[in-house]
Amino acid sequence: MIEGGRDWNRCAVAGVRQVRAARTPAELETALSQLFTPLGPGIEIGASLTPPRAIGPRNPDLIAWHYRGPGLTSAASGPYSRKRINRTVTVPSSQQPSPAIISQTISADSLRGRAIRMRGLVRIANANASGWAGLWLRVDRSQAVGFFDNMENRPVRDTTWREYVIEGSIAADATQIVFGALGVGGMSLDVDAIELSVRRNGGEWTPLAVRDAGFEEDEKSSRQGWGRNLYMSLVRPTGGAPQGTRYVRIPALPAAPTVSSAPARASDSLETPVTGAVSEFTLARGLRARVPLSLTDAEARTASATTATLRAALAAVPPSTGNDDLDVRLADVVIAWNVFRHFYPYWNDLTVDWDARLRPQLAAAYEAASTRQAHHDVLRVLVADLNDGHGSVRDVAKPARVGLLPVTFRILSNRLIVTGSRESTAPVGSVVVRVDGASAAGRIRTETQLASGTPQWKRPRAEWALQMCHLDVAVTLHIEPPNGVARDVTLPCKQEGPSVAEVRPDSITELEPGIWYVDLTRVRAEQLRPQLPVLAKARGVVFGVRGYPTDVGAAVLSHLMRAPENSTDRWMHIPRFARPFAEVAGWQDLTWSLRPVSPLISGERIFLTDGRAISYAESVMGYVRDYKLGTIIGGTTAGANGNVVGFTLPGGFSVMFTGMRVSRHDGRTPYHTVGVAPDIPLEPSLEGIRAGKDEVLARALTILQIRP
Repeated sequence: MIEGGRDWNRCAVAGVRQVRAARTPAELETALSQLFTPLGPGIEIGASLTPPRAIGPRNPDLIAWHYRGPGLTSAASGPYSRKRINRTVTVPSSQQPSPAIISQTISADSLRGRAIRMRGLVRIANANASGWAGLWLRVDRSQAVGFFDNMENRPVRDTTWREYVIEGSIAADATQIVFGALGVGGMSLDVDAIELSVRRNGGEWTPLAVRDAGFEEDEKSSRQGWGRNLYMSLVRPTGGAPQGTRYVRIPALPAAPTVSSAPARASDSLETPVTGAVSEFTLARGLRARVPLSLTDAEARTASATTATLRAALAAVPPSTGNDDLDVRLADVVIAWNVFRHFYPYWNDLTVDWDARLRPQLAAAYEAASTRQAHHDVLRVLVADLNDGHGSVRDVAKPARVGLLPVTFRILSNRLIVTGSRESTAPVGSVVVRVDGASAAGRIRTETQLASGTPQWKRPRAEWALQMCHLDVAVTLHIEPPNGVARDVTLPCKQEGPSVAEVRPDSITELEPGIWYVDLTRVRAEQLRPQLPVLAKARGVVFGVRGYPTDVGAAVLSHLMRAPENSTDRWMHIPRFARPFAEVAGWQDLTWSLRPVSPLISGERIFLTDGRAISYAESVMGYVRDYKLGTIIGGTTAGANGNVVGFTLPGGFSVMFTGMRVSRHDGRTPYHTVGVAPDIPLEPSLEGIRAGKDEVLARALTILQIRP
């Protein structure tokens, strides 16, 4: 989180370091004052505070911060943004190119509805140079702003090679994906080993084709692949590149002339700033704090005499390297806890006392000194307290080399069942009793405790975690096969394509005359389009949503609707924050505004779903339920929906969470941790799995045969 040139991650580490050294309330007051009063006028910390200024009228000329959702970067991040209103800012002139940038563009047609990840190795030339640098990824949509992340909130700070990661989502109406690297201001950077991947149905990441991803082509050919790259140069170092023989260097550009832009006005936001508005809160050791929420322009430009103290403290903190020292671990908790405290949109829907969770979370970080995995797990527990199915923590500084076992698991009645297998030694229907000597039930319990979300979502998260393994390190399972004696089987851990799929019909097929099956998690729009006239005449259509839909998930809904969506049925709600502690000043309410599209699929419609349906899948299922577009069979969906936002911690962990509130289509009824419940609850059985039977699909066919 960067603002005004200050790196808040490093500030947090410096703050933890100084506060831990305080032994008395007076020392703590001094340490906190040295850290925070340089940030701006009006900040007070002490056992007693001066009498507050009188609250005056609303003033459209005051400087204040306003947030649309968790706007953790100054650039738009999907539907979220932040802005400092009423401040005239200086921006680079459009007469010269700025920033220095390289980019590629690919079509989003076959990728809609997927999660997307960009990875690359990056380093900067000079840690003391002005400006910032990073990877960037943008998803363009046809009618709205799509996902965007340029790492401005967590810029590259290291002069040694490190992997950086961006994760986002590809909207159902996405048109193209643009990605690359950039240096802003006086920052020069080196880049290598770019990778772009999408998440498939089983949760695994599948790489996409990127032209000259390792910058191994000659200068002319490489420039054909990477656009806007007049400033790049290929480097062939004597000792080799991080990957292959070359990397790309993006040099700093000459300073561009500046011009003043018109300020964002209070009228552009939800709330006009209030004269004298402050936030006051209690700290430890009998201290209190006061922070102004609005300033005059003159006050906002006042330089503090103690700024040098803060700069000295920050200078003593090295750039993040992912090291797990105590100050970094505690700073990770401090930042994550605060981001959620101020920006999580679901506090009114949860019973967790977040303030009371801070001390236990800090205590856990204090004790997590043994391994990096222990550090990681502390943060996973913190996120798990949110009950947010989108909540996750990834190690981007020191990512493990992971692969997949050649089997797929399903957890039934707390037993780990093999539901798909490439290895004859571990047949489908086997019950896994132990994993590398550890109880499978214990592993299930651990993974579900560390996962964030509802019980129906924690289960597939645990299934996926148990399928992952350390690359090239074999895993031994003790199994009870369907027919035979319990035995140990050793399975390889490889990085070989998608995970093993459960047995299902083809993605779009006629199961019997007049009855069709359409798996929305596999079929693409271009495959479905020619079949629409046939489906429109079908006696019945079974739609599979047991996972994450493709681009066809939202598109098919219009072929099921007989009337336009009610314009007042707005189910996505972006909070407007003008004050801290998640105090919502208002909401921006959104919907998909679907309308009927010919041809109408008018026969019997049945949807198969379960806890593996999350996010975009639940948007689809929300329409099915609230507009009564079909009968739902299976399990309750995950109960987590809404655009995801993320931030990176000092320890090198990337944290993701849901940034908007999603309700049912009436705009009021809670959806978070609830999901879409089936009309006919049904879960597969071990006997059915061993018989190779899709019991949920079989129930749908039974219904279609009974109903004329």
